[in-house]
Amino acid sequence: MEAEEGVTEAKGGIPEPEARNMEGEEGITEVKGGITKVETGNIEAEEGVTEVEGGITEAKAGNMEVEEGFMEADLEEAMEAEGGVMESHLEEAVDHEGGVTEAK
Repeated sequence: MEAEEGVTEAKGGIPEPEARNMEGEEGITEVKGGITKVETGNIEAEEGVTEVEGGITEAKAGNMEVEEGFMEADLEEAMEAEGGVMESHLEEAVDHEGGVTEAK
């Protein structure tokens, strides 16, 4: 995991991270709800994840590139974003500001 600022605050904790090749300029700055299980590979974002209120319970992503970190997912189908294909297993929409701000 590489980040210029790194993780500055984690309220809920990150109990089981399984991430590799994560790069972000700002990195993760605040996590309120905690990330319980993340299995990601090759996530690149300019702003990174700035705030997560509800926590991410399970995310499986491969080769995801986001320039502004803007995403909304309420699907179980593949969707195209910024020239890449991404699958979402989230059951509810994700709100965000420059990254993921709330995941239910």
